[in-house]
Amino acid sequence: MHKDELIQLHQLLVYMRKNLNGKFSEDFAKYDELNIHPHHIHRTKSEHTYAIFLLSSSIAKILSENGNVPRSVASRLKDTGEKVGKEIARKKR
Repeated sequence: MHKDELIQLHQLLVYMRKNLNGKFSEDFAKYDELNIHPHHIHRTKSEHTYAIFLLSSSIAKILSENGNVPRSVASRLKDTGEKVGKEIARKKR
């Protein structure tokens, strides 16, 4: 994906979060600590990708506990997000 497409996906996930945030704000703590938002266009493509995986894994976790999304989806998104986070940390050194 191109960076502008990732930013659009990031914004879509933020909208989804707003619909869930009332009851589940603690599930988004890692994303909030990251402090990368869709309007931060100066951030790297990798950082936006990491933010997307954090948001999507949190949303999938909530939906797996309260809806019809399999837990494996949330788990896989979380694992992939952790890999991306480690890669970003490695590049910054």
